[in-house]
Amino acid sequence: MNYLFIGGGGLIGTYAIRELLKEGHRVISYDLDIKDNAIHRVLTNDEFCQVKLISGDVMDLVGILEIVRANKIDMIVNLAAALIPQGQAHPALATKINVDGLNNVFEVAKACQVKRVVWASSIAVFGPQSIYSEEPGDDTFHAPVTVYGACKSFNEFMGHHYFKQFGLDNIGLRFTVVYGPHRMRGALAYDLGVELLENPANSKPARVPMGDTLINWQYVEDAASSVVLSLKHEGPTQTRVFNTGGDVLKVRDAADVVKKILPEAEIEVEDGDASSGLGGVYQLSIEGARRELGYDPKYTFETGARKSIDRYRELQGLQPI
Repeated sequence: MNYLFIGGGGLIGTYAIRELLKEGHRVISYDLDIKDNAIHRVLTNDEFCQVKLISGDVMDLVGILEIVRANKIDMIVNLAAALIPQGQAHPALATKINVDGLNNVFEVAKACQVKRVVWASSIAVFGPQSIYSEEPGDDTFHAPVTVYGACKSFNEFMGHHYFKQFGLDNIGLRFTVVYGPHRMRGALAYDLGVELLENPANSKPARVPMGDTLINWQYVEDAASSVVLSLKHEGPTQTRVFNTGGDVLKVRDAADVVKKILPEAEIEVEDGDASSGLGGVYQLSIEGARRELGYDPKYTFETGARKSIDRYRELQGLQPI
């Protein structure tokens, strides 16, 4: 199979690409940054040499069209996004990237008869946990409080529309807070990765922000597995957009887990709750993804943190924990 990953150089895309390479598939990663991204840090040299990197913008419909036609692409994965901080600061640009960008991908897929598009939605479509009397499911109403969440909500509408109107097979995946080695974007998620995992692994003091925030922690390999499972699913799914996720715990409790792994770690946890800024729920049902896709998170926060720490220690020439 020939796969095109748009925004494939980021964290989730890189791990999903690695799994597809193991199975002998051909992968193109189309990204604004093809010189310094997660893909350059995660893949081995042999793996990296198997991926064709193309510099480009999700806003370039014609460019994407030419790549799909020239490379006989079977399926497209769209992970390109302007995340919450960019959306709040630059709403017009973020809307173009998040909304027009995915629409471009849908249009190209329709024109070229691509078999399926798998694309990133977000728990940000739901808004705060407090408005729900039970765990939001795949079809629960949306109440976004950020530009990013509103864009993703419209993405979901368009995914339904392209499927019903044109028969374009597509699957959206609502990711939670994805963590793991070499995350390079995302305000709080990036800060937590550095302060909670990378600095303790490298024996550096850590100041962990927003300790009272409840987070649904999704290890990157679990997030990537949902992408691969969506690509492999036989025929259209009954559900158009699936919740995914992992372990739920407060930031300060996550810090305690890291201290359990690294008893000598110097970690100071600051007070604060960033829930309103994250704009998404933390407790949600993933039964639809379990049932239809076979999605079953393999990592608790402790096992994901341990694997992340071991990777950072490996880069410093240190032994795994």
